[in-house]
Amino acid sequence: MGMNSIALTDAAKFFNGAEHQSYAWHWLQDQLTSEQLDKFAELYRAAPEKAAVEWPLTKEELGKIMLCSAASLPDSLMDDLATCCQDFGISSKLNLAYFLGQCGHESAGLRYPMEIHDGSNYEGRTDLGNTQPGWGVKYAGTGWLQCTGAYNHGLFSTYMTNIGKPDPKIMDVGKTYTSEKYPWSISGFWWKENGMNEYCEGKPDVDRVGQRVNGRYLPNGYEDRRAYTARAMSILGV
Repeated sequence: MGMNSIALTDAAKFFNGAEHQSYAWHWLQDQLTSEQLDKFAELYRAAPEKAAVEWPLTKEELGKIMLCSAASLPDSLMDDLATCCQDFGISSKLNLAYFLGQCGHESAGLRYPMEIHDGSNYEGRTDLGNTQPGWGVKYAGTGWLQCTGAYNHGLFSTYMTNIGKPDPKIMDVGKTYTSEKYPWSISGFWWKENGMNEYCEGKPDVDRVGQRVNGRYLPNGYEDRRAYTARAMSILGV
């Protein structure tokens, strides 16, 4: 660069619309070919790709825990698990093992991200926030841990907005969207909101963890919950 040269980034930064500045920019534009201008526009407008969140375990490891093939686990599912762990504080392998154990049982090995029943039995359940016709079905259980009701969907939606990830479809579409987009995240939200991160760091008995999820002791399917959790702990090395 010569003595009178100027970095174009500086020229752009200090451009204030002065006549001589505008003349200089138009002169420079006239020197470039249409191909060069097109390439500049492409590079200038391109948004950098967001760095993917690192998966907390491999597809092969998750498949061994859930007794399914690695090929049946799409990248989008692994990405949601990684985002779930990040957004909802499931940061230790111990906590993750308990979480995977409960999700594994509740979803029959990740087979059911949405409640099998259509949700019509939840119609009119004001305790679940289902105050409008059709909301029982629209907001039936979703995610591996079966987040249920308009009220709970609303809490999840608000949380996502508060962390800078607003998604109107959570409420606009309901279970058919959240079960596909957020099967891990909406489960992780329940996990966090119910104090499971702190509770599991004390390495409680698996049946007691299941009681918190299921609401009874011994929890339904307690042997299955134990088996999923044991596999998760073994594979994660805790």
